Amino acid sequence: MTSQAVIELAWPIDLALTVASHGWVHLEPWRWEIETGTLSHPERIGGVPGTIAMRQREPAILDVAWEGFAGVGPAEILRRAGRWVSAEWDPTLAIAALGASFVEEAALIARGGGRILRCSTFYEDFVKTVLTVNTSWSGTCRMSAALVAEPGGGVFPEPLAILDYGEERLRSIAKLGFRAPVVMSATRRLLDDGAIDDAGNGDDARLEHEYLVGLKGIGPYAAAHCRMLLQDFSRIPVDSVVVAHLKERHDTTAADFIAARAECGAYLGLGYRLMRLREKFQVPDL
Repeated sequence: MTSQAVIELAWPIDLALTVASHGWVHLEPWRWEIETGTLSHPERIGGVPGTIAMRQREPAILDVAWEGFAGVGPAEILRRAGRWVSAEWDPTLAIAALGASFVEEAALIARGGGRILRCSTFYEDFVKTVLTVNTSWSGTCRMSAALVAEPGGGVFPEPLAILDYGEERLRSIAKLGFRAPVVMSATRRLLDDGAIDDAGNGDDARLEHEYLVGLKGIGPYAAAHCRMLLQDFSRIPVDSVVVAHLKERHDTTAADFIAARAECGAYLGLGYRLMRLREKFQVPDL
């Protein structure tokens, strides 16, 4: 049986551009049906399995449907779906901050393209970020699929499932390599500190950049990427891909690019992310 509801937004959101904002949609267990414009994500809520799906009805209205989740109230399902697209985020300050250095990007935000796709929980975002470190994109996809298959059983595993699975199987079966002890150590610390709950929901106030880089094996890139998914856009998550892009496309270094756009302040990382989006998909100027 399918249940349905709507999310009514205070600002427009372009679901297709949100999906295209970075590579998350290509990682299990996400599904994006281009023909119907439907984004879906199977998961468990309180141990109960189901699938949440979202489609765009109007710029400020998203249709949400779900199957399964027996006994789970719609408020929790809509909260999770709303997190995917940062439904509560007010883009006003970002548009103002980027208006001088990122004119087209500011216009993109105004039409609803300023969101970055997020998972239903911080923990899924966090682990997937770790899976991008020092590997190819195909490797990230493979590791994510392995975690969904086992121990997730078709959904992305919650923190306790990862701990129960253990470092040895993360290495030998999921093939996480050196990331296995990083994920295990960070999961224990995040839970012990109350930074996440057993379902993987994060306490944003505890997940500051300094805290994240204090987790064993988490460097500035991973911390900045996680913070971006918590709507802290003050840093560009600089990795080898960013360095190569700025050199090849803009003939500059990351340090010089950042220094030249200091006036963007707290939204520099968002400006850069949207610049990459426009260049990659040739989003037309508005």
